[in-house]
Amino acid sequence: MTPADRRPIVWAFSTSRLRHVFESVAPLMADVAEVRVFDKGFEEALQVARELRQSGEEVDAFVAAGTNGAYLRDHADVPVVVVTASTVDALQALVQARKLSRRIGVVNFRRTVAGLEGVHLIDDTVIEQRPYVTPEEGQAAVDDLSARGFKVIVGPGPICSVAERSGLRAVLLYGQDSLEEAIRQAAEVARIARVEGSRRTHLQAMFQHLEVGMVAVDTEERIQAINPALQRLLGVTAAEVHGRRLSAVAPELALGPVLEGGPPEVETVQRIGVSAAVVSRFPLHEHGVLRGAVLTCQPAPMIQRLERGLRSTHRPPRFVARYALSGLVGESPAMDRLRELAGRYARTDATVLITGESGTGKEMVAQGIHGASRRRDRPFVAVNCAAFPETLLEAELFGYEEGAFTGSRRGGRPGLFEAAHTGTLFLDEIGDVPVTLQTRLLRVLQERQVLRLGSNDPTPVDVRVIAATHRDLRQAIARGEFREDLYYRLDILPLHLPPLRERGEADVELIASDLLKRALLRHDAADAHRRALSTVLPRLRGHAWPGNVRELENVLERVAVLFADRDPRARVTEEELAAVMPEISDPSARAAAPAAPAVPAAPSALAAPIDLRLARAAQERALIERTVAECGGNQAEAARRLGIGRTTLYRKLGRVRA
Repeated sequence: MTPADRRPIVWAFSTSRLRHVFESVAPLMADVAEVRVFDKGFEEALQVARELRQSGEEVDAFVAAGTNGAYLRDHADVPVVVVTASTVDALQALVQARKLSRRIGVVNFRRTVAGLEGVHLIDDTVIEQRPYVTPEEGQAAVDDLSARGFKVIVGPGPICSVAERSGLRAVLLYGQDSLEEAIRQAAEVARIARVEGSRRTHLQAMFQHLEVGMVAVDTEERIQAINPALQRLLGVTAAEVHGRRLSAVAPELALGPVLEGGPPEVETVQRIGVSAAVVSRFPLHEHGVLRGAVLTCQPAPMIQRLERGLRSTHRPPRFVARYALSGLVGESPAMDRLRELAGRYARTDATVLITGESGTGKEMVAQGIHGASRRRDRPFVAVNCAAFPETLLEAELFGYEEGAFTGSRRGGRPGLFEAAHTGTLFLDEIGDVPVTLQTRLLRVLQERQVLRLGSNDPTPVDVRVIAATHRDLRQAIARGEFREDLYYRLDILPLHLPPLRERGEADVELIASDLLKRALLRHDAADAHRRALSTVLPRLRGHAWPGNVRELENVLERVAVLFADRDPRARVTEEELAAVMPEISDPSARAAAPAAPAVPAAPSALAAPIDLRLARAAQERALIERTVAECGGNQAEAARRLGIGRTTLYRKLGRVRA
């Protein structure tokens, strides 16, 4: 006979008069289960059961009543069926009790006996029920009923003993009907346990090699399967915890709320011992019936390791253009011409030279050209040539072989020209490239080959180059700071970005609205957009915007901070606005950009054409010198007022004083 075919083995535990009822019922249930009765309870029952099982005895379920049954259910590692008084047994007990007294107290474990409400065997019979949980509560219930004149108590075995010690008559609540039903339930539990045992074998096979900690429980939260990952985390073995309640093994992982009909809990962070973990809890349903629950547990170190792996293997492309030409805000004629010309340039592979003051959006336009070109799905690599010293810039652009210089990476490293192969390389601040490096750059543009530092083998590259500068390269050529041949190699498709002050108030307002909306969204204050915009727009008009869009963005970021988390009914004072918009509040800064100095007459009879770039540079110089003077030489404060970075200010001051 296989284990699946044998009769279930049920052990019944009782230390009271209920044991005799079990002994009389056991032979009657022989066709349902093999019942063995023990005169033991609580810890002693557990100890006896443990010793017998260690000696090879088999058991499928325990049966016990009252507090004894509740204790075994919480501590035993096999299913426990707690005897419940049937209505038939309760009525039979009442018939016996009525023979002893007309005032009958019924004391039952945890709950009152169902079906006794309104029962009157004789008109003057009085029945009063009391539930109890602990022995102390049972004693108190008996004492209270005794004080109120009740002479007979109906209840489980321990309550009958308490009543008799108190001088009362006692009638056992449980009878043959209740015990037979409990044994039938235990046999069914055993049958289901065997089925679940087969499932558990399959579950364990799946769980064995998962790094995620997992545990499956039944509807009573008893552990049915637990994988090695969670065993290691909890410091237990499967044999130790199988059949025990999860909340008893690890209270912090309790599944009670999910088993009681609560919603699944997905990826909640909680502490397990001394470490953090991400825990999820899900109910298990079969044909719409709750069968148990599953818990998954991912320790923080594992998540961190996986996250590092994901970032290294599935890292989003580093060199990607984020802006499009359609994202250029502005409706002025200058912006219309800019978009139209940039769109035409995007259809070719010729080199583009973008000029414009700091903060006019040169990289944004470069990305837009790349995004509209046939190379849109290839890399867009940007480098700020002013951000590197000469030797480092050379290594960044052209790459190097192993051992090319002290500290070079083992195996060498490709440069940005190679990284941009088949895509676009954006050389920002091209006017700041040292003259000695310009020669190598010119050769790459001519030959379309890159020679790494320390290498003799050139690498062919297919790269579209877009360069940008805020400098006047013609003047730099005249001063010997920029190679003329490189300038003509770059200036194939020239594109000039107008400063903000030349684009008109309408463009300023459009850009301000867009930038303010984004800033308020970052501060979770989108509802304040209309109110903030109407407050600041009048103050933006007439400002020279030496820092262009970047300066405007800085101003509006501070405005967003001012309006975030602010009561809509609270008025913004002039002092508050002045504090966040000092460059706007300063009357000298609000004045229009200074007029360009007069252009000296040419030696010929005809007047020389006015160079607008020279005029703009003169305006910038005058504004910088005036702002620094107003700040008492404090360059950090001057940079803040101008809405530009200190590094940019230092560079501009160097040209002013040159």
